[in-house]
Amino acid sequence: MSVKITGHALSADPGQDLVCAAVSAIGTGTLNALDLLAQDDYELTLIDTEEPVIEIKTQRTNEKGSLIIEVMLIQLKTIQEINPEFISIQTN
Repeated sequence: MSVKITGHALSADPGQDLVCAAVSAIGTGTLNALDLLAQDDYELTLIDTEEPVIEIKTQRTNEKGSLIIEVMLIQLKTIQEINPEFISIQTN
């Protein structure tokens, strides 16, 4: 399993974009939780550039990590339900 969060929501001016801020907070919180609770099983990447990227790659699946990622997806889908024009989620 892998997760990749990229781009900007562009739902408001930079610094005022609540959708982008929410997605960034969820992604960063997920990285922090995986780093603390399941770090040996996931490859974690945060690239802080003009085009930010948060990437999570599974090396081994474990129950804690799977639960953390499931919570992240629920949170992102909640934001998508409210703001479907500004967030796209693809799963496989």
